[in-house]
Amino acid sequence: MNANQQLNLDVKLHKIFDACKLEGKWKRKDSTSHQYISLEEGARIVLSLYQAGLTETFSFKKGANIVIKDSLVEYFEKDLMR
Repeated sequence: MNANQQLNLDVKLHKIFDACKLEGKWKRKDSTSHQYISLEEGARIVLSLYQAGLTETFSFKKGANIVIKDSLVEYFEKDLMR
């Protein structure tokens, strides 16, 4: 893997949403945290934007960390399943 490919894997992405649904097995990092860890390959989040009539689904690798807070989800591109 060359340097450009490595840099692209560490990109933190943000998506806004009106509704968010976790599918598959997820674990909340702790009771006060907004962080979730996927417990299985293919665990998904489904994000909906009502005004735009848009729904997006993202599948994650096992062990992926995401943060869901204030209508924003944050994750690393390297954690997405391809």
